Amino acid sequence: MEMNQDEIKRLVDRYLNGTCSEEEARIVNSHFNKITAETPEMEPLANLSKRKRRVWENLGIGTPKNSRIRSFYYISIAAALLLIFSGWWFFKWTDSGKVHDTTLAKQQEDVAPGSNGATLTFSDGRKIILDSTRLGAIIGRSLTYNDGSPIRGSVNLPVNGAVSIVAATEKGQVYTFILPDGSKVWLNADSRLTFPSRFAANERQVSLEGEGYFEISEQRIKNKDNRSAKLPFIVSSQGQEVKVTGTKFNIAAYRNEKTIKTTLLEGGVLVNGQLLKPGQQSSLFTSGDLKIEEADVMQAIGWQQGDFVFRGETLEEVFRTVARWYNVEVRYQRNAARYITVGGTVSRSRSISAVLDLMEKTGKVTFKVSGNVITVM
Repeated sequence: MEMNQDEIKRLVDRYLNGTCSEEEARIVNSHFNKITAETPEMEPLANLSKRKRRVWENLGIGTPKNSRIRSFYYISIAAALLLIFSGWWFFKWTDSGKVHDTTLAKQQEDVAPGSNGATLTFSDGRKIILDSTRLGAIIGRSLTYNDGSPIRGSVNLPVNGAVSIVAATEKGQVYTFILPDGSKVWLNADSRLTFPSRFAANERQVSLEGEGYFEISEQRIKNKDNRSAKLPFIVSSQGQEVKVTGTKFNIAAYRNEKTIKTTLLEGGVLVNGQLLKPGQQSSLFTSGDLKIEEADVMQAIGWQQGDFVFRGETLEEVFRTVARWYNVEVRYQRNAARYITVGGTVSRSRSISAVLDLMEKTGKVTFKVSGNVITVM
């Protein structure tokens, strides 16, 4: 059971008086050393812990002869131990007598980053949860992971027919897919890609909600004049149509964003009929207006490279991105904080505290983390 304050004090007294058991002494010493090693603020107590070993002989501590010094060490060690037990750490005892340590709320909570994960849902309703330890899946005549191993649960699924497949990631998930035509798609968190298990002979069409980075395989067909022509690849997203003929590009089409952004890296695409050149980005607004400008490519595909790249966006914009990856809820104590701008690059493999530290460097905002809720103060 959890120790109360009186039990903590009695344990400290027994430790300092040399009357505690070897197990109790081991517990106190272990946690004293651990907290001083892991917490910079406790570094002065680490030096004290070296001295205390000279105070009590049978517990690794020898008593100083000078009464004033002895009194000083007694008070200092007692204060240090009480601080550890009651302010920084507490113990929980199990029925077996083992001890587990838990950091108190005074230490900032943190949220781990997202990871690989996705599901495949077929038009007959069957669903496969993909292995989070694999990097991607290949949807061909059979279903396999990118290392060639079979996907469990795929037996007798209608992959060889013209059926609809939805590849989906939840918040905190990313996954890579190789489509039936050999095209490769990286899905960002909270995204869905719908495609057929076998593309039509004259076109390849998919639909995207969320964000995806595409590398389209070039395929050719015979046109009306019996000449070879590139087989188009079309991506539909909430009123936008991107027509592709073998290229690399990124589409961000989240429903809670004001625009759909398409960034072209290589090749050529038509966005609602307008030509996009490499290094350009189009923004489709809810009004239907389409704006084309030079792209910040590293920012657009930073997620696919494993980074958050911010270029002066508001906290509100940044947190929409961050919330998808860490699967957190964001609350604002003051509305003005939404419009504070931030910039910088942070690895998506780091916990959320690294992102919050970047934002706090503005000197205009602080944060509180409680479970999966981030409060902006």
